Amino acid sequence: ACMFTMMNNARLAVGMQGVAVAETATQKAIAYANERRQGKASAYAGSGMAPIVHHPDVQRNLLTMRALTQIARSISYSCAHALDRARVGEGEAGAKWHDRASLLTPLAKAFSTDVGVEVASLGVQVHGGMGFIEETGAAALYRDARIAPIYEGTNGIQAIDLVSRKLPLGGGEHVHGYISELKTVADAVRTSNIEGFGRTADNLDRALADLDEATRFLQKLLADGKADAAMAGATPYLRLISLAAGGAYLAQGGLADRSRIALCRFFAENLLGETRALKERVIDGAESLVAAGKALISA
Repeated sequence: ACMFTMMNNARLAVGMQGVAVAETATQKAIAYANERRQGKASAYAGSGMAPIVHHPDVQRNLLTMRALTQIARSISYSCAHALDRARVGEGEAGAKWHDRASLLTPLAKAFSTDVGVEVASLGVQVHGGMGFIEETGAAALYRDARIAPIYEGTNGIQAIDLVSRKLPLGGGEHVHGYISELKTVADAVRTSNIEGFGRTADNLDRALADLDEATRFLQKLLADGKADAAMAGATPYLRLISLAAGGAYLAQGGLADRSRIALCRFFAENLLGETRALKERVIDGAESLVAAGKALISA
């Protein structure tokens, strides 16, 4: 028990390392994009070459970096909040928060460190050729980020832990309670009458429906004794639940602070649709994975 207490704290700390690298890469890329001039941009009112931040593709990269960083931070903070509530809680309340911390720990560790790598890579891309020049620091961040998915239990192990040990918590109902909480955020966006959210509520509903379907599918596989098939979908499932939860957290931020609505909408309308593909990988990918995987085995 003492060992797992230490390990879970370490996993959250490593997840925050992923968040920190992602935040640094994002700030560095935004600053560089506002300084570097290349090409013409219709949105640029100045003369000569436009700062590359005016180009839509660069904006897409930067907004992706910012959204993924915010999501990873939100998941990690939610995990830390659950750990604190579990420590001071008693009875049913304490047990609920203990289960919530257990559910969110693999997300905080694995998704956040994956995001650190993904965002640092996009940062190199924004820098272009300068991304490989050491003085910019972009490549150094990419190297720094790459070790974190290996620390404190590789991210594949975190995904297996999530599916095999965390989905059954509370008789399998705790995760559905969490999904229900996320659904209330989509409902709040829909009834808020706040301008600027676009299709956020509808897209979040679809993502949470994908999450619910994938969750029930994996839980049935486990109940039927088909653990290997469930494990085949573990890694895409971890990203699925993280993106769906992250979309809800961004929406919560938008409801509390209107300056955050634009980023929430960008994520909901440009990135959140990935949950559909991830759900299909969870549900339909196991058989083809096993069949193709046989060719990899030499003994």
